Amino acid sequence: MIYLTQYDEKDARGLNDFMEERDCTKKARVIAFHCDSDFFYQKGMAFFQKGDLERASKYLDRAIKFKPNEVEYLCQQAEILSELEHYESSIRLLKKVVYELDSKLTDCYFFIANNYAYLGEFEEALDGIQTYLTLEPNGTFKREAQELYQMLTSEMKELEEEESEYVTVHERGRLALEHGHFDEAIHFFKQVIEDEPDFLAAQNNLSIAYFSLEETGYALETVNRVLEKDPGNIHALCNLATFYYQLENEKDLQSVVDRLDLIFPLYAEHCGKLGSTYLFIGDYQKAYRWLRIAEKRGAHQDQVFHFWMALSAYHCGNEEGAKQSWRRVGYFSDKPFHPFKYSKIQDMMFEPGAGENFMVKDLINKEVWEDMKAFQIFSLFYAERNQYRTLIQDVAKSGTNVEIIRIARRMLHEMDTGKRDLGIQIMSEVEKLAGGPKETMKHPELYSFWSVVDSFAQDDETDISGWAAALIYLWKKEFDEPVAQKTIATQAGTTLYRLRKHIQELSVALEKQWEDHSQ
Repeated sequence: MIYLTQYDEKDARGLNDFMEERDCTKKARVIAFHCDSDFFYQKGMAFFQKGDLERASKYLDRAIKFKPNEVEYLCQQAEILSELEHYESSIRLLKKVVYELDSKLTDCYFFIANNYAYLGEFEEALDGIQTYLTLEPNGTFKREAQELYQMLTSEMKELEEEESEYVTVHERGRLALEHGHFDEAIHFFKQVIEDEPDFLAAQNNLSIAYFSLEETGYALETVNRVLEKDPGNIHALCNLATFYYQLENEKDLQSVVDRLDLIFPLYAEHCGKLGSTYLFIGDYQKAYRWLRIAEKRGAHQDQVFHFWMALSAYHCGNEEGAKQSWRRVGYFSDKPFHPFKYSKIQDMMFEPGAGENFMVKDLINKEVWEDMKAFQIFSLFYAERNQYRTLIQDVAKSGTNVEIIRIARRMLHEMDTGKRDLGIQIMSEVEKLAGGPKETMKHPELYSFWSVVDSFAQDDETDISGWAAALIYLWKKEFDEPVAQKTIATQAGTTLYRLRKHIQELSVALEKQWEDHSQ
């Protein structure tokens, strides 16, 4: 709140006169003036309409300080910054919107591409355009995007017309793969392979898409087809190693690793691929060696690459090097996935001694203050398990919302008294039924479901297993993994009667919550 002091006109004097008469008995009239985010936003928009972009940006910036995750503010500020030719700042805001806050706002990719084009960074601009056209083939800016794409490709003179057609299709497949649209990726890769049977990159990516859909047979068949044509294909060998590792096929994995150990690639890209593969299978010494070689040879270093460097350095005992690389990760802000959704982050957070890992502490400390409630709750449970008492105290004192503050205070009470909290016990049981905290982390909606149970379960309620079973049952049903009620009841150690009773209660509560959110 800002207070404006208002004086009568006859009292308007010079500063010195005013100071001399500061003891006068005349009292100023004090008017309370509330300045919130909406006030600064409206002021900024007024200046924007007048064409005063500098002042518009200044007021939008103040509005954003009040609400740093308000999508409307961020998008409007990005537009103003672009017109002010502050293209890099505009890009940062747009990436925050589409990567962290609302992935459905795919138009941001088009505006990101425009900013990169003005900066003369044509490859990044093309990436943005291709992402936009992949996600929105009939989007609002389809025509403009196609025109920009044509202009950029003409400017760069990258490829001959005949070659660029299948390369573009392959790029669409790669983007679909990166965004987890595996069926779509398979469609594009098959199209490329039909036109260019010797385009091995498409076949390698096709094997990854198949494996991601758990079509293991097709994945192995595809990658072995590449190795028949090119026995030393590094990407194929590395993919095969990661497949066998995930399948826990130690014999075949060792056979592939023995072949990889004999390879000494020349290209930076291949060195990076080798390093990331050793990282994936847990051989951190070899991973760090090859990643450093890739770095020295000029490999493309995005945020994921810096994370690989940080993780491998950490496991090699080079904590200072790990911290330097970690600072460049930027919480994967340039990537279309949440950090907690990345498999290597999940592995890192639940490996032995993870609670002491500075990167893990950093992630938990950041996420517990963000606006995604499910991951906030997960972070609190993780903090409690690993005795991050100071962090929980900070959240209990000044958390982002009442519900999160309440949960943190209850956890502190548990830690102080040793008396288990009913609601927290229910979520702990849910984690067990889901396969453990690591598996539960992959499904953050479970924490959202739990928060509904937690809001109305009675303090004297003792049927912890019944509530946990009901939550797991409705979650599986909601996400198309139906399971028999009797099976869930048996697994949870409760009766079918209690399970059905709680299913009915929880269903009503969830439906009411969804109705409230839709209004």
